[in-house]
Amino acid sequence: MSQLDQSLIGARLGELIADARFADALQLLDDGLLEGPGDPWLSGMRALLLLETGDLTGALTASATAVQQAPVAAFAHWTRGVVLLRANILPGAQRAAERAVTLDPEESDTHLLLARVYLQTSHWELARMAIADADSHGAEEEELLPLRAAIAAGRGLEERARDTWRVFAMKFPANALARTGHAWTLLEAGDVQGAHEEFQQARELDPTNSWAQEGLVITKTKLLPVHRRWSGAVWGRVMQRREETMVITGSLLASVALSLLGLRRAGIVLPFVVMTVGAGLPMLDAWRRGVVTR
Repeated sequence: MSQLDQSLIGARLGELIADARFADALQLLDDGLLEGPGDPWLSGMRALLLLETGDLTGALTASATAVQQAPVAAFAHWTRGVVLLRANILPGAQRAAERAVTLDPEESDTHLLLARVYLQTSHWELARMAIADADSHGAEEEELLPLRAAIAAGRGLEERARDTWRVFAMKFPANALARTGHAWTLLEAGDVQGAHEEFQQARELDPTNSWAQEGLVITKTKLLPVHRRWSGAVWGRVMQRREETMVITGSLLASVALSLLGLRRAGIVLPFVVMTVGAGLPMLDAWRRGVVTR
């Protein structure tokens, strides 16, 4: 396939992908593969589109084909790494990403992929170095910020992670991932209303964002007036009347034990056990309150 044909297909693919017409994009690629069999670029793009449609098995096959067709092409190995990372086949993903970096060290996408693999394997320092390499080769800040937030969270630097997500959301308000990550940090900080609004914005930007949908379910539940009032009322009654409840329960159990003794059908052991539990409940509660208040 000529460079011109590839450019035309690439332009048309960009239009179809932007409109989320993945089936049409796949058909376009399949037609191109019939005209230019053995083209690793087409096989690689087909693997990425199959990922978008949820066909992981097909994507694995297509990415392997791309590598076989062009074993020294960085794009083929990069594509293979992306697919293997999605499949959570981390050793293979790391080998593919490292090979892509070796073949094209000037391409920022290869370093970004390697950083993502290192993040998945909790190699924080290696991930930081890969991100620095990607930055030095022109990676966009919109791609770098979520990776930096993930490193901070992985290292236990929660405050830095929160600040990074906040900056990300402020600089790129149309980025669904940025709004979602920021929303989760707000929720962890106790700002349920703020988190709810951010989750809603993220869902409007990307209706397929399951991470934001999960957060919306949680915040909606927490914001329900009935839920909050019921939880507060029930917990308050339990805490205020716990001592009284323990005494009443203990008395009832003691009465049951005396009844069993009077019937003389349960022997001595069972009434004794019930009596012991009944007498022990108020004492256990008193001991617990004493320990808690020390």
